[in-house]
Amino acid sequence: MIQSELKPWSQVDEDDAAESAASSPLPRQSAPTPRFTTIGQKSGVSFDAGHRLSMARIRSVWAVLPLTLAGVWLLVGLVRSGADHSVLSRWSLAGVLVLLVASGVILVLAWLGRRSSLARLREELAANARRSSLDLESTPLGAELKPLWEAVERQTAEVSRQLEELLAERKELGLELSLIDVQKRQAEAILRSISDPVIVTDAYDQLVMANPAAEELFSFRCPDAYRQPIDQLIQDEKLVATIRQAREADARVARRRTEHEIGEEVYALTMSPVASEPGPSPENHGVVVILRDVTKDRQAARMKSEFVAQVAHELRTPLSSIRAYVEMLVDGEADDEKTRREYYEIIQTSAERLGRLIDNMLNISRIEAGTVRINKEAISIAVVAKEAADVMRPAAEEKGITFNRELPPVIYQVLADRDLIYQAILNLLSNAVKYTPNGGRIDLRMTPQEENRTMRIEVSDTGAGIPKEDLPRMFEKFFRVEQNKQMAKGTGLGLNLVKQIVEVVHGGELTLASEVGKGSTFTMILPLA
Repeated sequence: MIQSELKPWSQVDEDDAAESAASSPLPRQSAPTPRFTTIGQKSGVSFDAGHRLSMARIRSVWAVLPLTLAGVWLLVGLVRSGADHSVLSRWSLAGVLVLLVASGVILVLAWLGRRSSLARLREELAANARRSSLDLESTPLGAELKPLWEAVERQTAEVSRQLEELLAERKELGLELSLIDVQKRQAEAILRSISDPVIVTDAYDQLVMANPAAEELFSFRCPDAYRQPIDQLIQDEKLVATIRQAREADARVARRRTEHEIGEEVYALTMSPVASEPGPSPENHGVVVILRDVTKDRQAARMKSEFVAQVAHELRTPLSSIRAYVEMLVDGEADDEKTRREYYEIIQTSAERLGRLIDNMLNISRIEAGTVRINKEAISIAVVAKEAADVMRPAAEEKGITFNRELPPVIYQVLADRDLIYQAILNLLSNAVKYTPNGGRIDLRMTPQEENRTMRIEVSDTGAGIPKEDLPRMFEKFFRVEQNKQMAKGTGLGLNLVKQIVEVVHGGELTLASEVGKGSTFTMILPLA
């Protein structure tokens, strides 16, 4: 800044400034040590300082006086010599020569004074880097340089003021940058905490930000993928096209929601514009894309629809039977008592089936919702199993089925709801009786396992068995093996209810092993009390 201002000053005496600048360059880092004391200091003025001061006060204009005298002297001598018709005397020429030499000496001294003043000015400017202001009074300058010095002081004060403003602005910018950095870190922390995949692109379809869920979904790392085109990071062309359409649209209509399938999963896309320039509706903007996995929601909706359809179908069957036989009774088609009794029994059976269906659905829904009333207590599981077996024995004897029981001592107890456990064992025995042909065999075995404090309850039969491909679906609601539907009627809710009672309510385990033509074995494992 100082060197740029010195260039016009040198134009006062171009040769002097150039020579002085070449002989004593201005230091950049530190000011030179002054070789003299300034006027006004208590120590006085040294010889060197006085010499410089005297030279600084000699002006080049003083050289005009000797030159004028020399000219007058020469003119007078010429006039006299012309009148006498003689040449100039030696004394006249010597006087003129002396005056010319004096004028030259004055010019040299003035030149040396200006050179000394410029050197002192450089020293003061260099020393000003460590001082608050220039010492104008104590600087031996000529009168022609003092206005220049005052201009330098004003310029220095203005530069100092601008420097203070720049420092204040720098401090404000530093605070703003710190705040922006904190906000950026907070935004990144929030983005990382979102479980749904989130990606952010700029106005050039380049990746700006992404959370770990998006990195896992699209198989890239955010530090390596920063500012990379999304078509190189995301292999799904349809998704890339959807993001580009949202980016190319106007900011007011760029916000949109749609669904997109990635493999076997379904994602709900929420796209919003990100402004790349100030303004309420910038033309160039990026896009924030949030992908929410709605696969389970879609499966739940489909299962709900299927459940409603199956319930309607299961309810329609007994209701249709009840309606048909009631209409026949009303129309008087049953003339004799035997026919009416037969109709009454069919109506009663259908009503019981309808009641069981409704009870099973209510119990399942209550267990799944956690609203079922559970009264757990230490009960003898052998006693509960014996009661269930006694209820199903008449049905088994009617079909000629051999019913074997292997029950442990009553001292083995489990912490359970008596009614729910009774219903679970009864459902397993009922299924065994239904799907076991005449002359078959049913075994009810209960084995305490002391090593892991559990009770193993097995219900085995020699029935039709279950195909291997249907085994994983046996505990689904309303599922029934197609080839066994003709053997017995049912709702397809019994096994699902047993699984809910054993695993959800009592924290046990329910397993199934079956082979077509050889029978099935259901195993319940409950913790001992």
